[in-house]
Amino acid sequence: MAAVLREADNGTTWHLEEFNLVGRSQDATIRLDDTGISRQHCTIRREGRLFWITDLGSANGSYVNDVALTSSRALRHGDRIQLGTLMLYFDQDESGSTQDLVGGKTQMLRTAVNLPVKTVQATLLVGDLKNFTSISAQLTAEEVAAMLREWYADCDAILKPRGAVIDKFIGDGVFAYWPACDADTRRRAAEAADLLSRAEASHSATRKWLSESKGIAVQCNVGLNVGPVALGAMGRGVNTAVGEAVNITFRIEGLTRKLERPVLASAAFVQGIPDAQVIFDHVGIHEVKGQPDPVEVYALRAG
Repeated sequence: MAAVLREADNGTTWHLEEFNLVGRSQDATIRLDDTGISRQHCTIRREGRLFWITDLGSANGSYVNDVALTSSRALRHGDRIQLGTLMLYFDQDESGSTQDLVGGKTQMLRTAVNLPVKTVQATLLVGDLKNFTSISAQLTAEEVAAMLREWYADCDAILKPRGAVIDKFIGDGVFAYWPACDADTRRRAAEAADLLSRAEASHSATRKWLSESKGIAVQCNVGLNVGPVALGAMGRGVNTAVGEAVNITFRIEGLTRKLERPVLASAAFVQGIPDAQVIFDHVGIHEVKGQPDPVEVYALRAG
């Protein structure tokens, strides 16, 4: 399945790889020479049949069809992407013919399969790389891309064998869920969170080089929660989990910086694990942005 980016003004075309770092840097996968574009502006990553675009905190933002990106978004054939003053088009052909894309011929795309929407009790995990902005400022675009690729691979290796569904990667973050919330599922989620939070979770050459040559430890902060979510199609070809429980999980992850604990879980998550006091410490009740009620949280002890 081929996909390209095409510049609107002059027709310059870039064939998209599995992972693409877009920016003004000399070593970006897709280099765009525009002063309104940041050195490391956004990423475009293939996940199955879809390509997801994520802004990396760029100075001027990234826009798809005139809407600013605030989280990762799945691209569709014909989408307009504005970065700085440049307008780009996303072209995708599921037949796999790049010649048809570059030549501008129209292809009939197969309709992506949408899952029916249903509400389930789920176990939720949100992870975010610690100090990503300051780390990326010390690296070249190529090094940032290598670090993200290997961290995504770590997430796959840790989460999927423990039964998690990786809903999406959001730049330096990951959102995953288990469509169940029994005690065993919660224990597997806590184990995954513990592994993700450790700097030594990956034995990759890139992380070893970052640690030894620059003194940079690539760590992840994690929020855990349980609650009802709607699973299914939230747009053509986009299947995801949504609900207030998801929003709260993101807020819990945000508390990790304030409380300086790498893994935090809601009281609802902890209450479903027998003998939870053995592995969790109570760290109080805290106000979180966007929620009318404070959230009671527990910190996972280092494994």
